[in-house]
Amino acid sequence: MAVRIPSATWSREIGVGYEPEPRPRVSSPMIDDGPWAGIPIGGIGAGSIGRTQRGDFARWHLRAGEHRFDPVSIDGFALWVRDADGASSAVVLRTTELPPGWGPRLATGAGTYRALFPRAWFEYGLDALPVRVVEEQLTPIIPGDDAASSLPVGVFEYQLTNPTDRAIEAAVMLSWQDPLRDALDDGASGRGATGPFERRGVAGVSFARPGASFAIAVAAADGVTTSWVVPFDPTDGAAVWNAFAADGFLGDVAAAESAGPSAAALAARVRLSPGETRSLRFAVAWDLPLTRFGSGRRWRRRYTREWGTTGDRAGDLAGFGLGCVETWRGAIERWQEPYLTASSRPDWYRAALMNELYFLVDGGTVWHDGPVDAVGVPSPEQTAELGLIECFDYPFYDTLDVHFYASFALAALWPRLQASISRAYAATVPIDDPTEVRILSSGALAIRKVPGALPHDLGGPAEDPLVRVNHYDYQEVNDWKDLNAKFVLQAWRDRLLDADPDGFIRAVWPAVRSAMDHLETFDRDGDGLPEHAGRPDQTYDTWPMSGPSAYGGSLWLAALRAAAAFAGAVGDGEQAARWDALFERAALAFERRLWNGRSYDYDAGGGPSSDSVMADQLVGQWYADVCGLGDLLPRAHVESALRRVYELNVLDFGDGLLGAVNGMRPDGTVDESSEQSAEVWVGTTYALAAFMLGRGLVDEGWTTAEGAARVVWERGLWFRTPEAYDRRGNFRASIYLRPLAIWAMEEALERHGR
Repeated sequence: MAVRIPSATWSREIGVGYEPEPRPRVSSPMIDDGPWAGIPIGGIGAGSIGRTQRGDFARWHLRAGEHRFDPVSIDGFALWVRDADGASSAVVLRTTELPPGWGPRLATGAGTYRALFPRAWFEYGLDALPVRVVEEQLTPIIPGDDAASSLPVGVFEYQLTNPTDRAIEAAVMLSWQDPLRDALDDGASGRGATGPFERRGVAGVSFARPGASFAIAVAAADGVTTSWVVPFDPTDGAAVWNAFAADGFLGDVAAAESAGPSAAALAARVRLSPGETRSLRFAVAWDLPLTRFGSGRRWRRRYTREWGTTGDRAGDLAGFGLGCVETWRGAIERWQEPYLTASSRPDWYRAALMNELYFLVDGGTVWHDGPVDAVGVPSPEQTAELGLIECFDYPFYDTLDVHFYASFALAALWPRLQASISRAYAATVPIDDPTEVRILSSGALAIRKVPGALPHDLGGPAEDPLVRVNHYDYQEVNDWKDLNAKFVLQAWRDRLLDADPDGFIRAVWPAVRSAMDHLETFDRDGDGLPEHAGRPDQTYDTWPMSGPSAYGGSLWLAALRAAAAFAGAVGDGEQAARWDALFERAALAFERRLWNGRSYDYDAGGGPSSDSVMADQLVGQWYADVCGLGDLLPRAHVESALRRVYELNVLDFGDGLLGAVNGMRPDGTVDESSEQSAEVWVGTTYALAAFMLGRGLVDEGWTTAEGAARVVWERGLWFRTPEAYDRRGNFRASIYLRPLAIWAMEEALERHGR
């Protein structure tokens, strides 16, 4: 069967980066892997290995919450071909540096890399060889199939075609260095056991240590000759390479121990008649059943529900993957087909919509099946099953202020998991953690968590995530003005995602009431609007707000509507009426204090940004639209504000080609009063575009989003989408959670039948 590559893929010449490379725009240490990234392999929460558009395996996230960019020169594929006259050639199918005695390597630009998560394709340009080669890479990320989506497996299918009129022979080799020493949470050193294995229809090689294993495998088939060598020294692999380059066969190579890490290689050789096409199918799998965090607590990874926790099943997982390729491919194509064929969606958007999902696998994700040590752990219904890290530079799980935007991806594809996160946040509201923490931005001491305040996050990997909250300590978060409102809005939306909506409402209702009561205490003057403290007390945590703000105020208005709906649903008419009355008073104050005739002011506190135009100024109205809560403000004012943002923050910034800058002054200059006011936030831009699409500003919405998408996917930030970038394209906080907000655009399109 011919390889089917969708038309809406992201593509790049193999091995071609971007110049000048974007750089971190702040002085604090920031991860910067360069423009080398691509579709990762591995299931959600199973750990991941990132493969770049150069063909190498370079990004390692096998230990949850830890990032390592380390291209391993021996890891990857190679091709051997013998023509009808007996002349043979071999090439390593990547453009990176190779070990001594290994090569030659693929020339930069020799073919095209295409990506549409969770699949990728290498169309190799091998004009000097008598064979055409197309490779498909696949990991089974399939909404609705949790068991498949959590598997630590990647499958690679090579389609080899003989375009000549005489028979040829061809072989593909996969070589790999033992990764377990760096992957194990206990830091185990030394060499583990290695060995080949053969099972029905599968030949492979595995590495093993107590409780962990890693395997590479190839599918056996009629006419396919398999061979392997294990172990060998990856720093002195000339004998292995020479054997493969001679005749595509490894069976005559003697194993050789090494003083350092060991490696293994596996080859499959086939004869091709004139015009014939054959496929060779490889798999990479690992079995690291437990993930451990700084506290020492261990959690069972989700895939262990079906595969157990012995850690010795990497070979079985690889064989399973080899046998499921057609099933998985078909399921992925059926899932993606409606998105890829909808005529109202441009190709750049279809590609970005799917490819931004890389973060679910490659973002330090935790998807667990319960703790090994349950002491001190909340009950399962109070514990988030899924933890998405904010980013590796800011390592916090399910960061509430950011997840508020990103959650649309889970809501669309894994709604049960999204509902579980809202349930888990509800369980945090009464927590009282009086521990004192030192605030990095000010040096002051603060209480870690007070009752009634929503936490910033569900913990960090250095501590006890999913159990102990508020690992963030850059600002004091107990008086943030967005967290409580965002929780209430997310919960109202997520009630419909839960298998038991009425039960969900009853479960979260006490938290909703407590969260609203807490946030209301910040209304110092009785006008119905909470006041900011003159410092960054919301998601823009270096951009201060004073008095009532458009951002915090619009969230409060929307939360009042949602909370009243909650009260009505539980039969508390008195509380619903109280919140309705408070909404009316707050909405009048919002108009009186913030409307300037064209849009809403940043805040009413008289600070340097008070009359700036904020791209995200009506975030609450956007979420109210999503939740069906109606107009919070006059429709004409909302449309005017959106058009003002479009004119200033989009069109007047970078000629309308860079997305929406966070802050603009009324005179058309960028608000440079803080680090964040002068940035474009990718996730905020997508959310703004979704708001525009939902309000009928369709062309404006597409233009706004396209600017951000093209910066990311055309200027060296692909598969490491950052939180922010500046006018020059330099970035802050790569591999970031918030850009999953592109799925909010899909929500808006579907809500309006587009």
